[in-house]
Amino acid sequence: MTRSRGVLRRTRRRLAAAGLVVALVATGAGCGSDDDGDSADEPTAAESWADDLCTSVGAWTTTMEEARTTLSEPRELSAADLEATIDQVSSSTSTLVGDLGDLGAPDTEAGDAAQERLTALSDEMESQSAVVEEAAGSEPGNLQQLLDRVSTVTGAAAAMLSEAKAAVADLRELDGAQELQDAIEGTASCQDLRG
Repeated sequence: MTRSRGVLRRTRRRLAAAGLVVALVATGAGCGSDDDGDSADEPTAAESWADDLCTSVGAWTTTMEEARTTLSEPRELSAADLEATIDQVSSSTSTLVGDLGDLGAPDTEAGDAAQERLTALSDEMESQSAVVEEAAGSEPGNLQQLLDRVSTVTGAAAAMLSEAKAAVADLRELDGAQELQDAIEGTASCQDLRG
């Protein structure tokens, strides 16, 4: 009997030790819940807003730079090329203005000031887009008229590019905008705009 008691005690000890290990593992797995671990990977509201802003501005900037490249050789442009480029500029600018309006104010201390700056950017974009659309209004009758239209569209595109880059830079400098500045600095799509 003593031998069976010894075996029984060892089995109980092993079961107790195994139970303790299981309890420690279960308790350890609960520490630092999934919410804490994944929250570092989840962007903040400011980062999401900055990413949306910079993604929209980045896509628009690409279209504008392509248009400037196309328009850089005006003597090689046909009227159809010019019209297609004007359509791209107008469409892309309209999309950007819509995206900026949809963004709303970021949920940060400088949110209202950021919204005001984006409203000013949208207004400037709409103004320059009207210049582009006016240039598209009539068929060029000769080479000089074609060159004049290219000049008008190129000037408007340059003004819009400059204004968009200035707006993103201004957002970094707003009073109370540290959270927004950090979001812009830390978001890949915003860093791409600096390149």
